[in-house]
Amino acid sequence: MERSEKKLAELEKVLNGGKSGEINERIRLLRTERPFTGALKMLALYYDRTEDEGIRLTISGLFNDLKEQGAKAEIIDAINAVINQGTKAMLLSSCWQSGMDYSEHAHSMAGFFMTGDYMTSLECFTVFETCISSVSETDRTSIIARLRQEIGSWDTPRQKLGEELISLLEG
Repeated sequence: MERSEKKLAELEKVLNGGKSGEINERIRLLRTERPFTGALKMLALYYDRTEDEGIRLTISGLFNDLKEQGAKAEIIDAINAVINQGTKAMLLSSCWQSGMDYSEHAHSMAGFFMTGDYMTSLECFTVFETCISSVSETDRTSIIARLRQEIGSWDTPRQKLGEELISLLEG
């Protein structure tokens, strides 16, 4: 992904001051441009605060269709940056829908699983399902230990999901 402060500033200007149609059009244009650093996080933060369902659908569609391998770290950063669990769940859903392998971010995924609500945890579980064969044995062992340490503090549905994730990681 390229660095472009100018493109990032232009995107920020449209998101902060544009009308709904202008914002949707600018997001659609992002699909045709070379990806630039900061755009995905900015879109995630905008998704987190907007109530415009049309814009939210456009943003989630962009994330779901994303195939840029270099974008994975920025998506993880965006998940850390957003506040709403629904936004986190949307971003995590895009991780598995994109078809990209997030195994190198297994510890981050485990953290999102443990701190999120049920839907966020479910999306993390699905990410693990799609890349489990690539998660290192060392990562599996440490994630299982973390899950076992925390599982008792969760409600029953998340405990069951946690047990399923442990089984998945154990192979």
